[in-house]
Amino acid sequence: MNEELNSIEDNNTWSLVELPQGKKANDVKWKEIKDFKGDLSKEFEMSDLGDISYFLGIEFYKISRCFVMHQRGYAGEILKRIEMEECNSTTEPAEPRLQMSKDVDEDDVDATQYRRLIGSLRYLCHMRPGLAYSVGMVSRFMQKPNVSHIAAEKRILRYLKGTLDYGILIPASDKGKECKLVGYTDSS
Repeated sequence: MNEELNSIEDNNTWSLVELPQGKKANDVKWKEIKDFKGDLSKEFEMSDLGDISYFLGIEFYKISRCFVMHQRGYAGEILKRIEMEECNSTTEPAEPRLQMSKDVDEDDVDATQYRRLIGSLRYLCHMRPGLAYSVGMVSRFMQKPNVSHIAAEKRILRYLKGTLDYGILIPASDKGKECKLVGYTDSS
């Protein structure tokens, strides 16, 4: 696990930023959550399963001064399903200046499998925004994919293979050893 944390910190995958001016933070109040769970348990039969470790394909690890979220297991399942778990990795999800088109001279591929893989890759984009551009590019050709499009998908999978240990590191705040997650959104 320490190797994963060092990798995330060394690659500067995520960084903390100041809240933009005019935005409000959604601050999690742990006492309010505890009280809410107590109220729910009075009305419904329920049990507390403890700290989260896995939810919807996202794995969670809590380490002394930080919290790590990643999708290594889900990404590994995708590679296994496509039979690419032993493939060579690459450092970029797409070739630089890649131009894709609806070339009618190329052989078509199974559109159902292509779409299924696009869906799996799109789900990974929630935790891996670096994949979003490449996945968006290959998503444009879901109606009638051909050999070059599947090659671009495989390039993304090779990148995924090399970055299985990437995730989101949420460091503890400077105040004590409390891990505080604050988020904001703009719904307008």
